[in-house]
Amino acid sequence: MDEKLVEFCKPSMEHPVAIVLGSGLGALADRVRVVRRIPYADIDGFPDEAIPVAGHRYEVLVGSLDGVPVVVYPGRVHLYQGYNALQVTSLVRHAHKLGCRSIMLGCASGAVRDVKPGTVGVITDQINLTGHNPLDNAEGVAAAGLDEPFVPMAGAYSAYLRDLAKDTASEAGFELAEGVYAGMLGPSYETQAEIAMLAGFGVDYVGMSTVCETIMARALGMEVLGVTLVTNQAGRPDNSHEMVLEVAERAAETMRAIVLGVLKRMAQ
Repeated sequence: MDEKLVEFCKPSMEHPVAIVLGSGLGALADRVRVVRRIPYADIDGFPDEAIPVAGHRYEVLVGSLDGVPVVVYPGRVHLYQGYNALQVTSLVRHAHKLGCRSIMLGCASGAVRDVKPGTVGVITDQINLTGHNPLDNAEGVAAAGLDEPFVPMAGAYSAYLRDLAKDTASEAGFELAEGVYAGMLGPSYETQAEIAMLAGFGVDYVGMSTVCETIMARALGMEVLGVTLVTNQAGRPDNSHEMVLEVAERAAETMRAIVLGVLKRMAQ
């Protein structure tokens, strides 16, 4: 492993780790030893009128998790709520301004292939099928501090951070899946034809977040770990948000263990 990358990712008070809490990670917010709270309303670019969906709340927690400096975001906005890609990625830019070099993006997803609901997975790559990109306009390019929007996305998800997650799972005896995540616009769930298409594309997980955040994080030079909780089998006629939340609650401890294990290993 590149020692410079390891040192770059090492958390400190000046360079805490950012964590966006998706489904299955909400309880981590209660474990943060908070030294500062920042209302989302104070985040540049975050929509003032936004109302949290179930399982989310809008207050940044700056502090530490098990002694590791972190900046925790216990909620996000989504494209399907009518917000644009620049608003959706405002948390990533805020984290970068606070000095975060690494970011963990938690999310729920549906299984495209034969992955059981309740399984925790790490994202190896992504396909952006939302039709949106935070860098597709001059405002987004300027917000990322770039001169041009042509950001390479090969290796968008950090292999180093992924290895730490796999080490954590192996030590704890958890099943940890790996695979490609497809971001869809939502809010409707996918049709069976769409799932067949995604399977043909080599997709393992499908969800309604994360891809634009990862694009912005890479534009800012941040290392990204995508952690997804598989909450349902995609394409089923009985999929519902209530089902997602129920499965997320049952598998929450595994999600939390993976994130805390990665933080511990980053700090070593």
